[in-house]
Amino acid sequence: MKKVLFFFPNSANWAAISTVIPSLAGIARHKGWKAEYFDTYKHETGMDSSTEKEKAGGFKKGFMFFADGKIPKERIVPDLQERIDSFHPDLIVINAMSYEYQFLLTFFHKVKIPKDTTVIIGGIHSTLSPMEVAESGLFDLVAIGQGELTFKELLDKIENGEKLTEIRGTYFYDRQSKTVKTNPRRRLASAEELWDVKQDFSFFDDAYFVRPFDGKMIRRYDMEVARGCPFSCSYCGNTALKKIYTQGGEEPEPLTKFLIKRPLDSCMEHMKMMVDDHKIDIFQFTDECFLSHPFSWLRDFMKRYAAEIGKPFIFQTRAETVSDEKLREIVQYNIPFQVSIGVESGSEKILQVCNRECKAEQVITAFDLLHKYDIRCNAFCMMGLPYETREDYFMTVDLCRRIKPSVCSVSIFQPQPGQELTKLCIEKGFLSPDKPMVTFTQESLLEMPPPYLSAEEIKNLWRVFMLYVALPEEYYPQIKRCEVDYEANQELFERLMALRWEKFDFAKLRNEKIMLPEC
Repeated sequence: MKKVLFFFPNSANWAAISTVIPSLAGIARHKGWKAEYFDTYKHETGMDSSTEKEKAGGFKKGFMFFADGKIPKERIVPDLQERIDSFHPDLIVINAMSYEYQFLLTFFHKVKIPKDTTVIIGGIHSTLSPMEVAESGLFDLVAIGQGELTFKELLDKIENGEKLTEIRGTYFYDRQSKTVKTNPRRRLASAEELWDVKQDFSFFDDAYFVRPFDGKMIRRYDMEVARGCPFSCSYCGNTALKKIYTQGGEEPEPLTKFLIKRPLDSCMEHMKMMVDDHKIDIFQFTDECFLSHPFSWLRDFMKRYAAEIGKPFIFQTRAETVSDEKLREIVQYNIPFQVSIGVESGSEKILQVCNRECKAEQVITAFDLLHKYDIRCNAFCMMGLPYETREDYFMTVDLCRRIKPSVCSVSIFQPQPGQELTKLCIEKGFLSPDKPMVTFTQESLLEMPPPYLSAEEIKNLWRVFMLYVALPEEYYPQIKRCEVDYEANQELFERLMALRWEKFDFAKLRNEKIMLPEC
C-alpha cells in the first residue's frame, strides 16, 4: 500500500483546516493510499493575526487563549522527523500560503527526507512564485494553480513507477543536476471534477472546529461554495491568479471557468455531513463575493439551505453587491447571519491606488441596509497602503464611525508575490524585494517618505484604530497618548479598550440580535 503524509506548516496558534487537504486526502483514500497528517499548530509559533486583532479591539477575546500550553518551537523538526521516519511515506504533500511558506523555510531544510520519498508543495505562493520555490531545492515538485487534477495524475505515476518530470501544472526539481524543468499550466477543473470527490476529515478532531465567535466558543466550519472573484483589486492574490488563467499560458481560460460555483446538491450534502459528523453550529461560506452571483442562484441556494440546513452562517461580499432585494431574500427565513464587507479605506485616493471601484457612499448604503434589517456586520479595513497619509487614515476612521460595524477586522497591508501593489511599491522604492514577509498585524514593510506614513506610524495607528473608531472624540487626546507611546501608556490603553467594549460597542448600543449561544 502506498502512503502519503499531508503536512500543513500552520503558523497560527490554533488548528485550521487547509481547504484543499480534505479533498486531496479523499482522492488518496479512494485510490487505496494510506494517509496521515502533520500540523504545526500545537507548537509555539508566536502571536498570529487573529490574536493581535483581538488585542486591538477588533473582536472580543478568544483566539488568544489558544496560545497556552504549546510544544516548544524547537520540537517541530524532531517531531516531524519522527513522523516521517515511522510512517515512511512515498509522498509528502505540503500546502502553504506566502507567510506559511516563509515559516516553512525556517526549519524544513533541517528535515531529512528519505531518497525514495517525493515531496510536492502547492498553494498560492507556489503558484505565484514557482521558480523561487523550485530553486530552493527543498521540493521535488511545485504545483501551480488548482491541485486536485495534478494530484490524481501524480498518484497514478507513483503507483506505476513512471517519471514525474512532465506533469502538467508543475515545476520539477532535479536534485542531481540542480535544474528546474517547467511544465505547461494545467486547465482549470470543472465544478464536477472539483467537488465530486468525497472529502476526508478523519485527520481533524474537535480542535479544528471549535472557534471563538463574539466572545463565545462555537463549532464552525469554512464551507467552500464557490471559487474566484469577479473584481480585480491590486492588493489581492485572486487578481494575480485570474491573470495567470485568463491571460497567460498557451491556452487562456475564459473568465467563466475561473468563476465557478459549487453545485447546490454538493453544497447541501456536504453541509449535512458536517452537521451530522462534527456538530457544526455555524457555517462560514468560503466565497470571495457571495452576493455577486445571480439572484436566481441566491434564491435557490437560500431556499434549500433553510429547508435542509438551517444553521447560522457568515459570508463576505462587496458593498456594491448589497441590495434591499437580496437581503429580503435572505432574512425571510429568519436564520441569523453575518455579512463581512471590504471597506479597506475611506480615502478616494487610496481606493484608486487599490483599484477598488467601490466608493465610500456605496459602503455607507450597504451598511445602512444591514442595520435596517438588524444584520450583524463585519468591516474589513486595511491601512499602511502605498501613499497613505494621516489624513487618509482618519478618513477611514471617520467612515467606520459612520457605518458602525458590529466587529472590525483591521490589517496592515503586506506586499505579497504577484500583487500589482507589490510591483508598484518596488518600482517606487517603497519596498526592498528581499524583505521577509510578516503577518497582517505585525508591522509594515514599506519605507515611504513624508508626508506618507512611516512604518512606525502605521503600527502605532493600527493598534489604536478601534479606539479612534468606537470612542467619542473627547477621548482622542488619551488615545493619542497611547498611539505615540504605547509602552508608557499600556494601562491607559487597556482602560480605554475595556471602555470600548463596555460602553461603546456598536452592536450592543443598537441591541443587535445575538447570533449563537455558546456550545
